[in-house]
Amino acid sequence: MTICEFCGKEIPDGGICSCDEALTAAENMPGVSDEIYGDDAEISISDEITEDTVIDVPEQNSTDDVNVLDFLDNPQRPVYQEEDDEHEQVTAHVEYESNAQPEQHYTERPAVQQTVRRRVSKKAIMRRRRCAALAAILLFICGISFIHNHTGCRGAVHSYWKCVVDEDGGADYYTLGLPRVLIKHFKDTGEWKNLIGNYENLSAKAVKLKRIKKKKRMTKDELRAAEDYLYNLARIYGAKTADGEIIADKGYFVTVVYKFGEDKVLGGAYYVKIEGDGWKVLPHDMEG
Repeated sequence: MTICEFCGKEIPDGGICSCDEALTAAENMPGVSDEIYGDDAEISISDEITEDTVIDVPEQNSTDDVNVLDFLDNPQRPVYQEEDDEHEQVTAHVEYESNAQPEQHYTERPAVQQTVRRRVSKKAIMRRRRCAALAAILLFICGISFIHNHTGCRGAVHSYWKCVVDEDGGADYYTLGLPRVLIKHFKDTGEWKNLIGNYENLSAKAVKLKRIKKKKRMTKDELRAAEDYLYNLARIYGAKTADGEIIADKGYFVTVVYKFGEDKVLGGAYYVKIEGDGWKVLPHDMEG
C-alpha cells in the first residue's frame, strides 16, 4: 500500500488516488489515457499497438519468412527439452523392461533335453530292433542247419554215426539197417529184444564222424539193386514179403571222413529212402 502525497489516503500500489489533486496530476502526465476508472483504474497500452505499427524483426539466416505472431503463439521447445524427453522415454523404456517379466530361458533347456532323450530312445529302439533282427536271423540259420542236418539224407547220416557209438543205440542202428517187414518179424518172434541186447557199439574204438565229404545221387539201377538187397535180407531171416512192398524212392551214395582211433578214414555207404519206411543205410557193396 502507498499513501497519496496530496491527501494522505492509502491507495494500492501502482494505483491513483481519487482526490482532485491526484487526478489533475495524472491527467498532466504524458502517455496516460484520458479515461480513468476510479480506484481500480489501470493504464491500457493495448491500443497503442495497431495494425499499422511496424515491428522491426532481425534478419534470419533461413530464407523462409518468419511470422513473429506465430512464433509468439507457438513458441518452439528448446532442444534440451527434447533431449530430456527422449532421455525420459529411454529411461521409462528401460524401467519398463526392468519391471517386465524376465524371459524364461530355462524353457529351452528342457526342450533340448527332451530332444536328446527322444533321440536316445529312438537309438535304443533301433538298437533293440537290430538285435532282435539279428537274433531272428541266427535262429533261422540254426533252424535251417538243424533241419538240414537232422532231416533227409544228412539227417540219416548223422543219426547213423550217432547210434554206432551209443550204448543204447541198438534200436536206431537196426531200424536204419533193416526193412520194416523184417523188424516186424523180429518183434513177433521175440528176437528183437535179443538183437538189441547183443548190440556192440563202437565207442570203445573212438569212432567219430568228422565231416560229410560228398554225396552222389543213386541211379535207377542202383535203386533197384537196393530194393533187391532188402528183399533178400528179409527172406534170409524168414520174413514174408509181398511184391511191391519195398520201393526205393530216392537215394545217395555218401562219402564221409571219420576218425577211427587216431586215424582218419574215408568211408562210404548208400542212404536210400523207402516209401513208408524212411531212410535206410546199406553197405557200399550191398551184400548181406
